[in-house]
Amino acid sequence: MTGGTFRIEKMGLHDLEAVLRIEAASFTEPWTWEMFRAEMIPGISLALVALSEEDEMLGYLCGSIVEGEFYISNIAVDPRVRRQGVGAKILLSALAHASCQGAKTASLEVRASNRTAQALYRHFGFALVGRRRRYYTGPVEDALIMCLDQLDEAVSARLEGEKA
Repeated sequence: MTGGTFRIEKMGLHDLEAVLRIEAASFTEPWTWEMFRAEMIPGISLALVALSEEDEMLGYLCGSIVEGEFYISNIAVDPRVRRQGVGAKILLSALAHASCQGAKTASLEVRASNRTAQALYRHFGFALVGRRRRYYTGPVEDALIMCLDQLDEAVSARLEGEKA
C-alpha cells in the first residue's frame, strides 16, 4: 500500500477524521477529536502524520516537550501498513524535532503485551525504566515506562544509519 514512499507533516484539523479512524482501529479506548485537537497547540505539543504519495493517512504521533523531556503520548500506524517502516520514520522525525527544540530525553508508556512496539522503541535506544501497574483499562494491563537518554546522540546515530 505505501510502496515505501511517504512523508511526515504536522497534523492539521483536516487530518483528524483519518487519524480517528486509525485510532479506533488501534486502541480499545481511543482518543477523541478534542484530545487530538489539544495535541496541536504550537509551541507546546508536537503532532505529526505520515501520508502516502496519494495523501492517504498512514499513521501519526503526538507528544510534548516539557523542561527538556519529550513525552510521547500517542503513536499509531494504520493496521494495513504496519511493519513497513511508517512507525520508525514518524518516530525518528518526532525525536529529531524534539531534539532540535532542546529535549534531552524522551519517554513513553507502552502496554506490557505490545512486544512489537517495545521492539521498535528498543531499536531506537529506549530502555525499560519502570512499570505502572494496571495503567491501562479495556483490558486492564500494566504499562511499561521506557526512556531514551542522550536524545541528540540517538537521533544522530539513527540518521547516520539511514544514510549508510
